[in-house]
Amino acid sequence: MVFSSAREEQGETLPPSLSALPVSFSREEWIATGICLRDFFAFPQSGSLAEISNRLRDLCLPYPGLPAIPTSGDWLEVEYDFNRLFVGPMALLAPPYASVYLHTEPQVMGKSTLEIRKCYHELGFEVSLENKFPDDSISYEVEACLLLVSLPELTPEQREVLSWLTHQHLSKWLPNFITRIKAHVSTPLIASVADVLSLWFFDLQRRILHD
Repeated sequence: MVFSSAREEQGETLPPSLSALPVSFSREEWIATGICLRDFFAFPQSGSLAEISNRLRDLCLPYPGLPAIPTSGDWLEVEYDFNRLFVGPMALLAPPYASVYLHTEPQVMGKSTLEIRKCYHELGFEVSLENKFPDDSISYEVEACLLLVSLPELTPEQREVLSWLTHQHLSKWLPNFITRIKAHVSTPLIASVADVLSLWFFDLQRRILHD
């Protein structure tokens, strides 16, 4: 088994800039926001950055405290910033893969990538680009959480996997990924998406702890 049986309750912490914001999505809002985040980080396979960002903006509009998604801008500049951070061809400034943050020597397709693949297989999931794209990308891991949370009722094993994903896997690398984005981002839109990702994950942690 790749999963620990222990349920490790992590402290609920947010970056100081977000700590005063309300983060109480309804279940439907949390799922819809997660789908947008999944699609954003799966660009360009999932659509255009403008279309995905506009969907995310519409979800955030009712909540004045949530980070604002810009309504317009230089999309070529945003796409360039996206590639610089997450795609390449130069060295990535914020690689969106768990194994880069979980190993002493940063690497893509490392041991943790195979662990998360085994996790997906045990749940009956398989990424669409297995062996071609890292299984531990933020897009796939957000989708795995969405699939589990969307189930009408979790089995004990599924509940254990969701707890492991949230408290013993994502919690160990996602904050560092968001920090890297915030340190190197040059466009307000991607900075706002990083804030929404932070709030979305904080809300997931709270849901699992209180479930």
